[in-house]
Amino acid sequence: MRRYILSVSFWIIPLLATEITLKPFGYLGLIYNQGVQHSPHSYVGFDARVGTDFSFNNGWSFGIGAIGAWNVWNRNKKFQPILSIGNVLGSVNMQSSTRPYLSMGDISDAYVRYDTKRLKFALGRFNTNFVDFDWIQGNIQGASLFIHRNDFKYWGVFMDSMLYNGYQGNDLQGPRIATGINALASYDPVSKKMYVGGEVVALGMGYEHKGFKISPFFLADSKLPMTNTALIQVGFKFQYYTKLPKGFQSYTIVHGIYQHGNTDATRYNDQAGLFMIDQTFLYKILNFGLGFYAVPAPNQKGFFWSFNDKTKFYGRGINSIGVPAIYFANATMTGYLFGGLKTKRVRMDAMVAFGDYQEYSLMTNYKIWQSKQMALDAGIGYVYSYSSKVKSNIGNSSLVLFTKFSY
Repeated sequence: MRRYILSVSFWIIPLLATEITLKPFGYLGLIYNQGVQHSPHSYVGFDARVGTDFSFNNGWSFGIGAIGAWNVWNRNKKFQPILSIGNVLGSVNMQSSTRPYLSMGDISDAYVRYDTKRLKFALGRFNTNFVDFDWIQGNIQGASLFIHRNDFKYWGVFMDSMLYNGYQGNDLQGPRIATGINALASYDPVSKKMYVGGEVVALGMGYEHKGFKISPFFLADSKLPMTNTALIQVGFKFQYYTKLPKGFQSYTIVHGIYQHGNTDATRYNDQAGLFMIDQTFLYKILNFGLGFYAVPAPNQKGFFWSFNDKTKFYGRGINSIGVPAIYFANATMTGYLFGGLKTKRVRMDAMVAFGDYQEYSLMTNYKIWQSKQMALDAGIGYVYSYSSKVKSNIGNSSLVLFTKFSY
């Protein structure tokens, strides 16, 4: 007992002797998604998140937060003025009756974190973006570790479940506009049973020198949701950055991934993969470029299984939410062109994709007001997406209006 008290005191006393900073975080979002195809979908969704981070001046912090989504109106179901207990906790059986926008809530954040220049780790329910892994982003339930030493980076992620809210990051254009308020799936049971399945472990490293970056990784899921069989992925990300004449900048990004896992519940060849190359040019407020990707697989009914991704597509976040991504169906080959602009107040993303996956999208965001950490944004956009391999779970064509207050 005495040893236990001394051990607890060893950790608590240093924290009591440090300065504590409270950092509230959260947002209120409202989205209207109107389908413009035959038998169109139509819904209004309200999304709210609130939390507080308690930071110590020695690198330690902890936080707590909650998130909730309300299906204010949906063309495909009756109006629900009061959320049921099932809605709040989340239920897999609710998917068919409340899609395309689920009313539910969950504890979004409950974590302990240590953050310094060379060492970062977190435990609980937290945002794992500090690891900088393309295929797992946003809030997860588990643990993450990041080590930075000279030109090398080492990281690891253990994920028991994830908080799926449609968020998709992109390092060059920014997160996909409005996708973070277009869906909500609780950690458990929805995301756990539908998207994650078992326990996920991902390990990787990165090396950066004079514009070159190489990042190999290994990922394993002990039990895929549909098949209860294991998933293994081994791959790399290569990036080359260079400055061009007259103020232009160039980013060349290549992904190569091998996958083994039964992602479609049929007894065929379980091998698949992903090859993707993306060329982005930046010039002042403008960005533009082109890319190509392929999902090679003998079995044409499965997927490259991605919990998240940093692509420039909007088809997943607006028209076909969830895991896996509609554009990563097996045997898909697609090329694309894109462009955009970003100022202090205005952002616009445009995309044309052609091949087995097609997309025509134009999304805009206007910053109406900002004061320190508080901001009010609004925007409008249109997304058409179609895959010859699999159907969208919301629709192929969406007109989107949204507003979001964040702090």
